Amino acid sequence: MSEETVKKKILVVEDDEISRDVLILFLKNHFEIDEARNGQTALEKADNNQYDLILMDVNLGRGMTGLDITKNLKQRPNYTNVPIIAITAFAMKGDKEEFLQAGFDHYLAKPFTREELRATIKKYLPQ
Repeated sequence: MSEETVKKKILVVEDDEISRDVLILFLKNHFEIDEARNGQTALEKADNNQYDLILMDVNLGRGMTGLDITKNLKQRPNYTNVPIIAITAFAMKGDKEEFLQAGFDHYLAKPFTREELRATIKKYLPQ
């Protein structure tokens, strides 16, 4: 990647510090990364920035869920076509379909590899 190339901006919405740190470690050399630990912060950051892609934990503990935030963002004109990828430990049969129906563009079940994450992002953010 040349110096003139503008890095795509990704928002990582994840309440678990270790999971968030791993995602950032996997991506920081290739993308401009911003992070949010809860739904309110995620929405505030989306109001103040334009992201090219969002990695969204589904279960954020207290407050809004990743599904709530995704539905909110997909109603905004500037986020209608921004890919939002569900990152979740929920890996039960039917979960993927439920998440895609709820507005997520893709779904990755934890644990996943760096290669799986990058391949998924590459589908939505081709270089």
